Amino acid sequence: MATTKVVVKKSNSELKRKRQTIKREARNTSVLSRLKTEEKKLRAALHAGVDEVTALYQNFSSALDKAAKKGAIHKNVASRKKSRLNTRIAKGAKQVEAPKKKTAVKKVVTKTKAKLKPKK
Repeated sequence: MATTKVVVKKSNSELKRKRQTIKREARNTSVLSRLKTEEKKLRAALHAGVDEVTALYQNFSSALDKAAKKGAIHKNVASRKKSRLNTRIAKGAKQVEAPKKKTAVKKVVTKTKAKLKPKK
């Protein structure tokens, strides 16, 4: 018994959606590549302590806005990145380290000490 393959005609909307996806992927790849390059330049300048950081920040900020406008990244992501880098530039820090997380060791120690104390 031979099985027959059912051939389904692809709809026009499906074909159009595929064409649009290919175009968007190409555009977004280009935009995101430029964005990463600008960010690397800015972070390297911040780390090295170069004086022209403000000009690099303006280029990066512009690239972020353009990427958000084209839909490659969300507008809140662009805003957050600009804010964080602007804060680093304002501080003039070569490298800002993330704050250390508090550990739960202190709580455990105090609880065990409370258990060890004799009750009156």
